[in-house]
Amino acid sequence: MKWSSIFSLTLVLGSLPPALCQESGLLVPSRTISLPKVQGGFNHMSVDAGRLRLFAAAPTNETVEIVDLKAAKLLRSLEGEKPAAVRYAPEFNQLYVSRGQSLFVYDGRTFDVIASIDLESNLDELQYDARAKQLYVGCMTAGKTGIAVIAIPEGKLIGKIALPDKPQGIAVEQNGSRIFANMPTLKQVAVMDRERRTLLQTWPLGDAEGNTPLGLDEAGHRLFVGTRHPAQLVVVDTATGKTIAKVDTNRDADDLFYDPEGKRIYISCGEGFVDVVEQRDADHYRMLAHVSTVAGARTSTFSGQLKRFYLGVPRRGDEPAELRVFDLGR
Repeated sequence: MKWSSIFSLTLVLGSLPPALCQESGLLVPSRTISLPKVQGGFNHMSVDAGRLRLFAAAPTNETVEIVDLKAAKLLRSLEGEKPAAVRYAPEFNQLYVSRGQSLFVYDGRTFDVIASIDLESNLDELQYDARAKQLYVGCMTAGKTGIAVIAIPEGKLIGKIALPDKPQGIAVEQNGSRIFANMPTLKQVAVMDRERRTLLQTWPLGDAEGNTPLGLDEAGHRLFVGTRHPAQLVVVDTATGKTIAKVDTNRDADDLFYDPEGKRIYISCGEGFVDVVEQRDADHYRMLAHVSTVAGARTSTFSGQLKRFYLGVPRRGDEPAELRVFDLGR
């Protein structure tokens, strides 16, 4: 890690109240992996905890970058049409990539293309359910917005859930049948039934705009929504759709992850911070730390198995793109 990064982190944490500083070890800088061949920045990422690999969509580069986390170096790049998102499924050892209007299924060992599906819409985020053997793909083209449902591991389109607006952020119940997705233009959260493939209802977020990232505490019946105007974490009761709590955050939230073991919510913000929020109980939350990073570094992923948080940092002039790795202190 660069000394400038350590200094910035110290400045932010050092300015916090003593009680907050004692808990600053919740996100500890571990290492920086330089990716000098990447132009621009990153979009959605995914971790293979078993094989210690990270997959990152690099849209400007028109590549998917595969990083060896143990060796801390680039393993290989998958070229093709501009990628929007990646999702790795260890249960099937498959990598899913949304590129343009097509969903690509790659073998997780050889990275050969197993299947490609033209969904006739610009695509973005991906989420999956291993038990249902289904992959959910965000469709973004006006008039075709919704969630495409793909059977995995075979890679076949089996249906679509139509939505009135572009979906951003997808969260899937593992012990229920619902899917949640943000609809930022409408300032709503869509609630869908994945078995019947229908829209059940929409939950309004009031004056909150730019609801982009989404996280789920299924056991606690709480949905975490990152909004940009105002910059907040909004906590929604998944039984009623009502807002339970709000916490002010830094601006330009793009990715959000809930750690059920640590009762922490991690939010990567393009303003140049990773915000760490504590869940004290289902109804009460507080900001623990604003970890200083780099302006524009809004894309991240989290591995509860590895107890690590990964942040994609875009190229800045002559400074190369990076993957910054943080350990979770307990």
